Amino acid sequence: MVRPFNTSAENGGDQAAAAVASANVPRPTAPPLVQVNGEGEDEATADLYVDFLILGNKENYSVRAEKKPVLDSNTQLAHMINGAVTSTTVVDGKYVVRDVDKDNFEIFVRYLETKFIKFHSPSHMLQMLELASRFKCRQLEIHCVKELDLNLTIDHVLEVFRALRYYNSVKPVNAAAAVGGRQQKTKRRQKKKNEQPEGPVTPEEYFAALLNNCLQLVDMHAEDVLAQQAMLALRFEELEMIARRDALQMSSEMVLLDVLANWSREECSRKNLELSDDNRRRVLGALCYAPRYLTMTRKEFEGVNGLIELLDPAESKLVGDLLNGRKVTNLTPEQQTMVASFKQQRPLFAGMPIQLSARSNPKNYPKKMRKAAEEAESGEKRSCCERLFLNCMSVLSCIFD
Repeated sequence: MVRPFNTSAENGGDQAAAAVASANVPRPTAPPLVQVNGEGEDEATADLYVDFLILGNKENYSVRAEKKPVLDSNTQLAHMINGAVTSTTVVDGKYVVRDVDKDNFEIFVRYLETKFIKFHSPSHMLQMLELASRFKCRQLEIHCVKELDLNLTIDHVLEVFRALRYYNSVKPVNAAAAVGGRQQKTKRRQKKKNEQPEGPVTPEEYFAALLNNCLQLVDMHAEDVLAQQAMLALRFEELEMIARRDALQMSSEMVLLDVLANWSREECSRKNLELSDDNRRRVLGALCYAPRYLTMTRKEFEGVNGLIELLDPAESKLVGDLLNGRKVTNLTPEQQTMVASFKQQRPLFAGMPIQLSARSNPKNYPKKMRKAAEEAESGEKRSCCERLFLNCMSVLSCIFD
């Protein structure tokens, strides 16, 4: 058998032929074959992503996220994946998440991936703040607080106020005021040292500052806010925090008295109590003494008693006598304190907010308001110094005696 020239194995004919053939065949474009796991996914893809299973009432939903950003976030989701949460449930390789809205949860995991979030409304901001607090995403908590402050208006200030009180165990308002005082102090130093002003740092400080700003907005627009139906749904602690505000800007104490009268009626209904003056005073407690009765006219006070008798007969007679200009003597220390409280005039301006956004920037408020806030702060400092001086003198007198 005659073979073609140079095609024998000895002359490399087979190799040459194979090289020619391979040159004429197009190269494959498909990725190389990889090992597939039991669920039909390649191991490389499974290592890049993590799946969460959201349990719903009628059906469950799956949300996939990039694994590395979730792990780097140091949130509760990262602890679930790392096995640090003992109550974690895994079903078919998916981490179970309960009691969340699937759309909001997906927005949350996309934020962990992209560090970007688009809010639909102030209510949506509160929903995302609750989700961020639940999964301990501190960066998103602070971002939500800033956005809420930027969009804070009288229409939804009570909604934000209640959410802060309910979801986040916010510090008392005094703590927020302390943050504001530190900020104002640093701003004054800034003129000399050209330093950046201090402000809230931790999410807890941001919550306290936003709570302060909610109450400051209530002070500025007290008549509009106190007239809202949402006031009647407040819990006692929430109502107390507003009703005891010193700087409520109202044309008359009747605005506050109307709220207390209407709220006491609703509270008696909620607790299935007989609608009597005694029960209404009982549910209000010390809030019966929150209005400044002696800044009212006699006619206004009589109108209040026609609506509801917040004071007992002896207290009501005492206020009536003082409003009529009658001389009152032999007051007990408790009555003297009460009368002084009833006479106290409210300040002309509300205090300043803590700057968290462009809305709460001091330059957006009248100059007279800013000056009044500075004078009030300096007055508080003088009072503290005076009390300290008196205490020192008392100690010295005791020593020398």
